[in-house]
Amino acid sequence: MSLPRKIGSLGAVLGGTVALAAVVITTPALATSGCTANAHIDSQWATGQIVSVTVANAAAAPTTKWTVTWTLGTGRQVVSAWNATVSTSGGTATAVNAPYNGALAPGASTTFGMQLAGTGPAPMLTCDNDAPPPPPGPDVAVGATDDQRTITLMAGQTLGVSLGAEYLTPTAGAALTRLSASGGYPTGQPLTALYRAVSPGQADVTTHSDYACLHTTPPCAIPIRLWTLHVTVLAPTGQTVTVSTAGNESTVRLHVGDTLVVSLPLDYVPPALSTSGVLVPRDTTGGYPTGQPLVARYLASAAGTVQVSTHTDTACNHAPTPCPSPPVPWTITATVTA
Repeated sequence: MSLPRKIGSLGAVLGGTVALAAVVITTPALATSGCTANAHIDSQWATGQIVSVTVANAAAAPTTKWTVTWTLGTGRQVVSAWNATVSTSGGTATAVNAPYNGALAPGASTTFGMQLAGTGPAPMLTCDNDAPPPPPGPDVAVGATDDQRTITLMAGQTLGVSLGAEYLTPTAGAALTRLSASGGYPTGQPLTALYRAVSPGQADVTTHSDYACLHTTPPCAIPIRLWTLHVTVLAPTGQTVTVSTAGNESTVRLHVGDTLVVSLPLDYVPPALSTSGVLVPRDTTGGYPTGQPLVARYLASAAGTVQVSTHTDTACNHAPTPCPSPPVPWTITATVTA
């Protein structure tokens, strides 16, 4: 349903005099594909509210259309909307851009509004647009401080190397293949290189610093710095260990190459790791506020110990008067051996 302009008189719409209360409640969206949306309750009364939504293009490329979805709470309905076409199916509402506000340059934004029947916190939004997503980051990232470190990759994983502008593009053993490289000496730009593990085995990624004055006569006295990363590539095998709410505060023992799966109810937020490098995140789906069960997968990449932690959350915790629903923590300790 749509309405070309904002409602001018709520008293007329609702058939009587209505006292409005100004509020400043903003709920951020779960951003996907470079799209963000924020819902703001402009005003509300005993049986309804006016909500405005700001949609922004957070991608590096222009977009031509956007879609915002959210779950309607019990007893809540969309009465009317403007600057977007809003439809409902079951308990889900979907807003699609109008013909004149779908095209957004990078960083640009637009707004739409709606009148909702029923009261409650600002909707928890999910936003999407047609801007191309950014390329995925590497599975494992290393830098200058990782000199002489030993890491483990599974065949198919990627390795990202970031070093200063004085370093040459690294060379790597046959177990790794270079996908891209930019910067480094003599460009004057920071060095970045991306490799993929292609076959089981050992591979050293090596490079060294260089300077223009080293090639003059006489050369300058700047010492050359060596940098080496030792890489073990494993075949993609290993056991899968799944933990759920019953595993709270337990210790999980893994071997390098194993997969850890965290499976929790929909009210848990995505887990955080106490340290990087031991477990490499593979993918995470669901969890608060998506309304879907939480599933997070990790690859045991190096020997060590790491805590995997999360907690519950609910929409009413973000209301003006939060509900008495304290977060429930959940933590496991993962110990990985070679």
